[in-house]
Amino acid sequence: MVLAYIDKHGSIKRADVMDLCRITKDQAYKLLNRLRSSGQIAQIGSRKGAVYERQRQYMR
Repeated sequence: MVLAYIDKHGSIKRADVMDLCRITKDQAYKLLNRLRSSGQIAQIGSRKGAVYERQRQYMR
């Protein structure tokens, strides 16, 4: 759901993840961290202003 939301809207905030998935702040943090660690999304900014976007893939 999170990746589909990002594809449609361009980015997502942790609060949006909480509403979309109906999960707590800690669960949303862990979900976003897993997606970031696996290279699927990138964090832009920090703290409350952070948004998450799809990780850009560069061709060599």
